[in-house]
Amino acid sequence: MKIVEIFEKNWKRYDSWYDRNFKVFLKEVEFIQRNVGKFERGLEVGVGTGRFAVELGIEFGVDLSDSMLRLAKSRGVEVVKADAAILPFKRSFDLVLFAFTLCFLERPLEALKAAREVLTHGGKIVVCCVPKDSKLGEEYMKRRDNPFYANANFYTKAEIVKMVKDAGFDVVRTDLEDVKYGGDVFLVLGVLSEGKGSVKFQE
Repeated sequence: MKIVEIFEKNWKRYDSWYDRNFKVFLKEVEFIQRNVGKFERGLEVGVGTGRFAVELGIEFGVDLSDSMLRLAKSRGVEVVKADAAILPFKRSFDLVLFAFTLCFLERPLEALKAAREVLTHGGKIVVCCVPKDSKLGEEYMKRRDNPFYANANFYTKAEIVKMVKDAGFDVVRTDLEDVKYGGDVFLVLGVLSEGKGSVKFQE
């Protein structure tokens, strides 16, 4: 079963996680806010049911699950059904967010490259993930009974940074947040590459 079909079938279960783990969710939102800074026009790739977009003030979102898009739309997000690797926009946004999305994409590098094409000059990309090389990531990878995690592809912090760079961004910041064990959530902030080099990140 394709990952989009899993989300389409289990969208209620997915959305209810945010209610059951509301404090963790708010901590993740604050973590992203702290690193994103100000922006005018944002797009979330893999918007799901719109939880992060609403809290972060991101107006637009794309996803492939019809059920999740309907719920995101009911929460006030402008939604478009689209593949993450083929975004139907042109130089429209100064922020593109991937919030816990990368591990569910069939073509993550192509999705990051597509994000590059919809950003305006000086635009930034934010990728937030549970990394493979974390205790929480290890826990998730063992949960084969979970339909979401059983079909996810987790990446190490170094692999995530490399993908962002390979997509044509300069990595200007990386950060870690503790939500359960320590260093559970990894964030990469990138800007359109101008050949000036990228910062190193701490594992």
